[in-house]
Amino acid sequence: MSKAWEQLKPKDKFSVIKTQYVSEMDTVVLNMLYQPIIGTEAVGLINSLLMIEKIKDNKSTTRHSVLLNQLNIGIPSFFEARGKLEAVGLLKTFLKKLDHENHFIYEIQKPLEPSAFLHDDILSLLLIEKLGFEEVETISQFFNFERKNMEDYVDVTRSFVDVFQFNENRLSTNDERIKVIKENVSVVKEQDSINLASKFDWTFFNSLIENLHINQEQIEKELKRSIELFNQLYGINELEMYDYIKQSIDYVNNRVIEKDFKQLIYKGYHSRKKQERGMSNSEDIPTGLTETEKDQLRKNTLRLSGFSEEEISVIISCESIPPLVFMKAIKTQKGGFVSNNERWTVENLKKQSGLPDSVINVLIHYMLVVQEKAAVNQNMMTSIANDWAQKKIFSPEAAFTQVKNLQKEREKPVKKNKNYSKAPNRKETLPEWAKDDAVRKNTPLSKEEQDFFANQIKQLTSKAKEGDN
Repeated sequence: MSKAWEQLKPKDKFSVIKTQYVSEMDTVVLNMLYQPIIGTEAVGLINSLLMIEKIKDNKSTTRHSVLLNQLNIGIPSFFEARGKLEAVGLLKTFLKKLDHENHFIYEIQKPLEPSAFLHDDILSLLLIEKLGFEEVETISQFFNFERKNMEDYVDVTRSFVDVFQFNENRLSTNDERIKVIKENVSVVKEQDSINLASKFDWTFFNSLIENLHINQEQIEKELKRSIELFNQLYGINELEMYDYIKQSIDYVNNRVIEKDFKQLIYKGYHSRKKQERGMSNSEDIPTGLTETEKDQLRKNTLRLSGFSEEEISVIISCESIPPLVFMKAIKTQKGGFVSNNERWTVENLKKQSGLPDSVINVLIHYMLVVQEKAAVNQNMMTSIANDWAQKKIFSPEAAFTQVKNLQKEREKPVKKNKNYSKAPNRKETLPEWAKDDAVRKNTPLSKEEQDFFANQIKQLTSKAKEGDN
């Protein structure tokens, strides 16, 4: 991990401080609740920092090489473990750059109370993913300090004034002394369970949900933090979050059903992860690469698979842009716009097909760019998506290969079927009356037949004359 070596050297020194006393219960919480999420190396790191803080004052410094030897890990592993502690709110890191080395201060944060940890949706979810629901349910019962039923008992607890005779004048006379004590002990601000810098575009998101006419105060006070956490943890963008919100609205009360909202996100995330695990190239990417190195490796892999530079550019775009944004970009480039029916088609396709966004983008590109259609055709798009879902086409390159096959089929010349385009060379047996006059046998009328027809004509002629008179 090159980033780790760039930011940290074994000779760099550090000091350790802590904001609060870490109790025995905190250690239990750390090992039972935090460890499954952050791993043993991260827990080992914070335990070592606690020990260093205990045996040294906060003014003394220690080289990172000493800490690395104690933990028996390298710089990349240390950097990753430190990052996990920072992410879940157990550690704050401060840096001062010096001429020849850097100095770090590691500020240890108190673990959350068990109830606060288990009431945090994200931390609880991560713990369930690691241990399973039944195990986490057992752990939650261990930390359940609910009061027993004491209906038959009377509360006889005495108050402060019942025990102590307190003169209020003593407060005013000792005000300065109390002030000194307060200054010596700073008030600890309650830390967030998960440390993240929000990158969620609230202005854009609020413009999207404005037409839903939901309770804005609920979004601000009850859902804002969850939305930001889901954005950071699961990478759910503003458009996708809008879709989840829209599906969770109780239109009678104009409120979001929070339980439904979170369940939809969990379900969608796990469905997407399952599909990503099915992609052939996902497990082949080595760990410890920078984003630039990953992008380059991805492009090289696609080149080796036979894709052209233009095709690779389209595939990369399909992987990084949400379908509605992708479709809007193509429409804008063509001078058009996304209709409500097209928007509904794409949203419905995402819900029903289970295809990744990147695959849906390839399908959009096929219809709007390759086929040069002005708008996506709902029936055709649904039919192709249904076929791909059954074939388990879960990667953009596999979808692109399917598109190329579809295009080849469309470009094939239409071959005429001899059995239908040309009449078979066979001799028909026809009745005499159906044959052509030119080939009929010329049989003259007999004398009796001629006299009969002459008589019939004579009678018809005489009747016609009588009618005229």
